Amino acid sequence: MAELVGQILEVIKFIGRPARKYLKYQRKFTKYVADFKQAQDDLLAKNEDIQRQLDDECGYGKMPKQEVERWLKKVEEKLAHAQHVEVKVSKGKCLFRSSLGKLVDETTQALKEVHAEGHFSGRLVVNDHSIVAVKLPTQNLVGHQVSVRDEIYGYLMGDDVGMIGVCGMGGIGKTTIMKDVYNRLIPEAKFKKLIWITVSRNIDIRSIQKDIVSQLQKELPDHENTIVRAGKLSKMLREMLRKQGRYALILDDVWSSFPLEDIGIVEPTKDNGCKVVLTTRSEEVIRSMGCTKVQVTCLSMHEAIDLFLSKVGQDISENPTLKSSMRLVVGECDGLPLALVTLAACMKGISNPRVWKNAVNELRGYVRNIRDMEDKVFGSLKFSYDRLNTGDQDCFSYCALYPEDHQIEKEEIIQYWMEEGLLDEMGSREAMEDNGHSILEKFEQNSLLERVENSAYVKMHDVFRDMALHIKRKRFMVKAGKQLKELPNEEEWGEDLEKVSLMYNSISAIPQHMKCPKFPKLTTLLLSRNYLREIPESFFEHFPNLKILDLSHNPFESLPSSISALEKLTALLLIGCYYLESLPSVLKLQALKKLRLRGSGIKEIPQGLEMLVNLRYLDLLAMHPILRNPEQMREFNKLEVFEVWFCNMGDWNMYVGQRKRLHKYSILVCPLYRSKDIPSASSKLVLFERIEIIIGDAVILPYDIQQLHLKHCYGARSLNDITLRDAIHLKGCTVEDCFDLESIFSSKCDQLKKLASLTLRNLPDLIVLVGVGESSLSTFSSLKEITLCSSHKIQKLFEADRALHNLEKIEVNYCLQLEEIITEPEGEGMGTNNDSIKYNFPRLTTLILSNLPKLKGICSEMQ
Repeated sequence: MAELVGQILEVIKFIGRPARKYLKYQRKFTKYVADFKQAQDDLLAKNEDIQRQLDDECGYGKMPKQEVERWLKKVEEKLAHAQHVEVKVSKGKCLFRSSLGKLVDETTQALKEVHAEGHFSGRLVVNDHSIVAVKLPTQNLVGHQVSVRDEIYGYLMGDDVGMIGVCGMGGIGKTTIMKDVYNRLIPEAKFKKLIWITVSRNIDIRSIQKDIVSQLQKELPDHENTIVRAGKLSKMLREMLRKQGRYALILDDVWSSFPLEDIGIVEPTKDNGCKVVLTTRSEEVIRSMGCTKVQVTCLSMHEAIDLFLSKVGQDISENPTLKSSMRLVVGECDGLPLALVTLAACMKGISNPRVWKNAVNELRGYVRNIRDMEDKVFGSLKFSYDRLNTGDQDCFSYCALYPEDHQIEKEEIIQYWMEEGLLDEMGSREAMEDNGHSILEKFEQNSLLERVENSAYVKMHDVFRDMALHIKRKRFMVKAGKQLKELPNEEEWGEDLEKVSLMYNSISAIPQHMKCPKFPKLTTLLLSRNYLREIPESFFEHFPNLKILDLSHNPFESLPSSISALEKLTALLLIGCYYLESLPSVLKLQALKKLRLRGSGIKEIPQGLEMLVNLRYLDLLAMHPILRNPEQMREFNKLEVFEVWFCNMGDWNMYVGQRKRLHKYSILVCPLYRSKDIPSASSKLVLFERIEIIIGDAVILPYDIQQLHLKHCYGARSLNDITLRDAIHLKGCTVEDCFDLESIFSSKCDQLKKLASLTLRNLPDLIVLVGVGESSLSTFSSLKEITLCSSHKIQKLFEADRALHNLEKIEVNYCLQLEEIITEPEGEGMGTNNDSIKYNFPRLTTLILSNLPKLKGICSEMQ
């Protein structure tokens, strides 16, 4: 009845309106409805297009523009209203079409207006400055790992639990789960900062403090004690809480409990809303630190098979003849993710059923008599180790000599392998290094070593390290990075020891008389990075067959004469021993292949050095120039790597004129007061520092030089004053603080076709890179990176030509007169129609320009 009354009232209202308007809505009602539906469809289509574009552009670190978000919200409102109108139209009657027609027309116009507003210039997204952390690389979770992840996530997003402890055995996936949780927290608004710290077995308070502060982008003074540092860190975290908001801290791989206040970590409470999560193998740590426990268990058989099949490769996983063997192999892993992934990598590509059956038999042999789960882990992981040949096993075990979680420099570990004799003699050091890199690659591919973001390093998983030390338990004594202040007890020095690593400790003294017997099997003794001030005379008498002795970075002033009796010694490393001024005679060290004195305080060539004809690696880059007579180098026919300091040009020219071919070298030519940081011999480098280059006098370069550095040199107007004609292999050139230099090259240098990197800093008289009238076409044809800094006279950097097509990075700053980065060659105007000029940089990915007050443009066409 009420509806009928309302309709009658509508008719009465229209009686008073102009008949023409009434008849229009009545007569053209069908057209209004058609226009309405078309406008509705158009807006829906436009909305879908915008949404698709937004999905494509709105990746990590991006967010929709505010105008886009407002438009999408308006679209949602208008389309919802349109649906309401559509319902009214479907229920309307002919008598009342005039009223509905007016409503439909108004709605149509509103839809068209919103559609017209949906045109945005450029991209639909902007940078999201609220990002609180960088995503961590991880793998997909499997099975119950997902539910564990969700449990942890729930605690973090809730308010009741502040301390969370994730517990489980080594290799079970605790870190993998936490990485996934960490990545899921990044877009959440709850936490304004996420902090990830790897703790490891030996808790180092200073290191943890340093890592946290680094992620806060702040600093703590190194000289202050841990208590003061803890107070300052606590203050930093409280200020962040007050100004920015709450944080979540993840402590990965915790082996023992500790008070949070010792570090400076603010205790989580309901009031501050912060969270602390730790992963550990120990339930005792969980209990003593007051954490809510989240247990990670092994995968079920079904989950384990799925993980294994996903990693072993499709060609193997779908092979029906291998299914039963694969199931047995997976069963022997007992659901441990690390073991499953490792075994899958090891068996990838192997389709021979007999090899798979043998794998089952080997795994069963290792596990059969093992009592506890930890040994079972070693049994599974040891299978991958046992598939290596004996030489590769020794190389792998050598990685365990480093501290836990240590990032191992690839070049360094390969050098150890070489001097230890673990790599086959291959005729040259270069070939042996290539072999070493091949072995490391094999370890990485088989998941025996972890790749580090910086490809120059690798890492050994702590479970693998434990396994390797378990295998070598009678032959290795490794207490690296244990914060020891004295040598291990004498009862720990077994007669069967082959390798002892005490690196990265705080050992300051060695007992005057060790009661231990001699160790005839000991070949490696690593004591680097300790606080040794004195070594007893009798100490080296205990190790008659020592091959590798690393005493680097210790503050002792002298070495005992007993070191001269180590006739089997192949490598003596004394890097960074600043207080060491002299060495005992090395005459008897005839087996010595490597001697490094870089950064030591040595002032004279060790007596008998010229008699060491087997030397392959000689580093004389000490704090003082100690090579007085280059003629001494004639005897070293086997030398392949050489690092040395010549204090005058005469000695340098004499040496370079007679030298043999070297695999690598790092040579400094400097009269006095050398730079502190001299690059190691990773290539073929010559550094001239504080040298007067007299025009007309020949400055000879080795024909195979790859890196040329000039610092604080004077006299030369360009590098052409140095003999560059033979430098056909030059890849990198750095010139700094050379005040007379007007151009880098006064004439074109067609022979520098391999020059890839050019770094120029503080050259106050520099006007051009290449002399006027000379083309840079050949000189820079391979250039990938150029850096120009603090050169205030230069106005233009490059002439535009095809020579720059390999450029990947340009960085220019503090050049006060620079007007243009790339300019046309002289004589070529914009109207010349010269088709040879190309402004094309297909590989350029980085352009950094700063503090260039007179810069007018990047290149002429862009002004």
